[in-house]
Amino acid sequence: MGAGAGNDVAAALRSGARQVDAIEIDPAILVAGKVNHPEKPYDDPRVRPAVNDARSFFRNTSNHYDLIVYGLLDSHTLLSHASSVRLDSFVYTIEGLREARSRLTDDGVLSLSFSVINDDLGTKIFQMMREAFDGKEPVCISALYDHSVIFLQSKHGDLSIPPVVLSEAGFEERAGFYRKSGIKVDVSTVDWPFLYMPRRIYPVSYLPVLGLVLLLSFILNGSLLQERPRASHLPFFFLGAGFMLVETKAITELGLVFGNTWQVIAIAIASILIMAFLANGLVQLLRESRPYVPYLLLFASLAAGWWIAKAGGLPSTTAGRIGTAIVLTCPLFFSGIVFSALLSRQTHISSVMSMNLMGAMCGGILEYNSMYFGFHFLYLLALGLYAAALLSGLTFRTEGAAPALAEEH
Repeated sequence: MGAGAGNDVAAALRSGARQVDAIEIDPAILVAGKVNHPEKPYDDPRVRPAVNDARSFFRNTSNHYDLIVYGLLDSHTLLSHASSVRLDSFVYTIEGLREARSRLTDDGVLSLSFSVINDDLGTKIFQMMREAFDGKEPVCISALYDHSVIFLQSKHGDLSIPPVVLSEAGFEERAGFYRKSGIKVDVSTVDWPFLYMPRRIYPVSYLPVLGLVLLLSFILNGSLLQERPRASHLPFFFLGAGFMLVETKAITELGLVFGNTWQVIAIAIASILIMAFLANGLVQLLRESRPYVPYLLLFASLAAGWWIAKAGGLPSTTAGRIGTAIVLTCPLFFSGIVFSALLSRQTHISSVMSMNLMGAMCGGILEYNSMYFGFHFLYLLALGLYAAALLSGLTFRTEGAAPALAEEH
């Protein structure tokens, strides 16, 4: 996993491996390894390179391995707790490690190397490995180079290495330290996949910047408005917030079944555009201006998505991938019907669209709540936003549209 330019692959070949599956997410790095590596490991017939996300590979392969090696899947020092980069990685989660364990042969071993730059992170990985292997503690070896710690465990959790072997190799055992560290950490899961956050903390440090983005957005919208927003336009604000929240959540969650590559964004945006197109086409075909049935279906689709996510999601098969894309973007289809139905009854279109845009800005920012509450919570948050859209629409009477304008929309 994380084969890179081929150093680990070359080491496996030198050690007599008869077959090596080399998984690398970046095709350019694989090409660089093929062209520039002095040992030419990727030209060896025993090697099968594949461009894929590590978690996606485990969910789709039926092979079993004597050794699974987690290389440096990302920059452990640049994408760390000390950086300003948020990394949603489903690879380093309890579920991801369990899937890797299921791909081991009966006497197979899983090796996870990591640049552990602080004890919090080391303790967290130690506890994740222990939980993934049914409470069996991993062997932890400090390589005394670049803060590297290697976490090892066999499929049945019975791996042990004599201390004299480690001493002769110049390595240091670290499991005892992590066992007694007493550091409180929250392990990473599919619902909360933030490896570099030791504990669940609300992203307070993000709030000033996010608040500034919102303020500038509102000022810009206000300066361009020809018509003042009205109370009857509040449903469009909440519809925009719900739409963007569901969209950003979908892009992140689709990485679980499609792999965290550029393709995820393309698939998510294409699915969202298709749902929006179908919603508008259906409203135009049926001339429906009553949004209550679509609201009901919208709530049902969000509830179904929440239930599927809590149950572990759909399998990473072709059918499962298509089903996941539909489940994650289906709420946008019904919300699109609601939006078009309500819009057909409005006359002050510029004000309505401005309210919708401001709501979308808020919805995108609300996705950051996942850093504390997890992704499953976002389903409930989206339900709340759409419920607010429904209630505000019932509270404030919408304006009647001119017949020509209703026909146009």
